[in-house]
Amino acid sequence: MEIEKLVNKNVGLILGISLFTSVQFAQAYDPVKGLTVEAWNLACTTADSKECWDHKENSGDARKTVQYIPLTPEDVTKKWKLCVSFPHLKDSWWLAQNYGIIDEARRLGVQVNLVEAGGYANPDTQISQVESCVANGAEAVIMAAISREGAVGLVDEIRSKGIPVIDYINGVATKTDAKSLASYVAMGFVTCDFVAQNHPKGSGKVKAAWLPGPPGAGWVMAGERGCKKAFSTSDVELIHGGFGDTGKEVQFKLVEDVIQAHSSGADTDLDYIIGNAPAIEGAVRVKKDRGFKNLKLIAWYITPGMDMAIKRGQVEGAPSDQPVVSARIAVDQAVRILEGKEFATGGAPAFGDEARISEHIGPKLSMVAKDEYEAFDKSTTLAPKDWKPVFQVE
Repeated sequence: MEIEKLVNKNVGLILGISLFTSVQFAQAYDPVKGLTVEAWNLACTTADSKECWDHKENSGDARKTVQYIPLTPEDVTKKWKLCVSFPHLKDSWWLAQNYGIIDEARRLGVQVNLVEAGGYANPDTQISQVESCVANGAEAVIMAAISREGAVGLVDEIRSKGIPVIDYINGVATKTDAKSLASYVAMGFVTCDFVAQNHPKGSGKVKAAWLPGPPGAGWVMAGERGCKKAFSTSDVELIHGGFGDTGKEVQFKLVEDVIQAHSSGADTDLDYIIGNAPAIEGAVRVKKDRGFKNLKLIAWYITPGMDMAIKRGQVEGAPSDQPVVSARIAVDQAVRILEGKEFATGGAPAFGDEARISEHIGPKLSMVAKDEYEAFDKSTTLAPKDWKPVFQVE
C-alpha cells in the first residue's frame, strides 16, 4: 500500500518520534482469534497527559502490537452492571460505538445502562446522567468524557467509592482504571499527512480548511496537534474553519462559512477541506452545488456516509480508528476488573506511577483511500446497516 509506505517513512522525520507502528486494514471480529491492537508500554491512566502520550516508550515504534483475546461468557461469574456514557448518539460513528458496546455486553452476559448527553455542549448533563447511573447500582463506568478537564471531579468521586472507570474514546485528565482509546494525535497526523505527501516544501502553496469537531474534546485537540505536525514541513496552509458540535446543522454552517470566506462565484481558493464526518457530508453537497471540481475532501474518521462517499469517489479518503473495536475492548476491560482477572495483555505500568499495573489499548489505524476501497473490511468500523440505538442490556 503506497500510502502506508509514505506515512511510515515520513512520520518519524516530521515528529521526531513515530506515532504509530503501521497503518493496517481492519480485521473481522472473531472472539476466539481476538483483535489486533496496540498496547501502550506505559499506560496513560494517571492523568491522560501529553507527556505520557509523547513518551518515547509510547511512540508508535515502541508500542506493542498484540492480539487481544477477550473473555468468554464462561469466564463471567455474575451479571455485572455497567454504566456507559456517550456524549451523544447523533451520528453513525457513535452508533458504531453503541453497536460494539451492546453486542459485546450481550456476548458476555452482562447488563448495560447506556446514557447519552445530547451533544458536546452538555457536560453538566453527562455528569448528572452518570451520577444517576451510579446511584442506580452501576458496578463499573465506561465513560467517553465530553470535557477532559470537566469530568475530573466526577471520575475521582466514582473511583473513591471503589467503582472502576474505563477511560474511553475521549480521554480524561485524572486517574482511571484502564483506557480504550486510540492515539488521535496519530489519527490527525495520518489524515493530514495523506494530503501533505503531495505538497512537500517548495512544491507550491495550497490551502486546506480544517474542521476538527467540538471545542475542548480530547480527541479533537489531539487530532489537531497531529494534523498541524503533518503540515509543518509541507507547503499546505492550514485554515481553521472553527470548532463545533458534530451535529449536522452546526457543521454544515461551519462549512458554508469557510467556503464563503474563501470563494468568489464559481471559484474557491481552497484546495482541500479536511474535517469531521458531518462537516465533510456538508462539503460534498456544497461542492456539488457550487461546482468546485478541483476541491478535494478528506474526512478524519469513517462513518457510513463517508464510507459511501469514498466508494463513490466523492471523498479522497479517511482513516479508520475501528470504533467497534474500542467499544468491545472497553466492555472486556470493565468486566475483567470486576472479575478480578488479569488484563488481556497482562497490563502495563502506569505512567508516573509504575508500581500500579493498568492497561491502555488502542485499535490499529487504517487509511482508507478511494482507489484502494475494495480492500476495506467494514466490520470493525461500522455498525450493521439495520442497527438501531440500544440503551439497555438486561
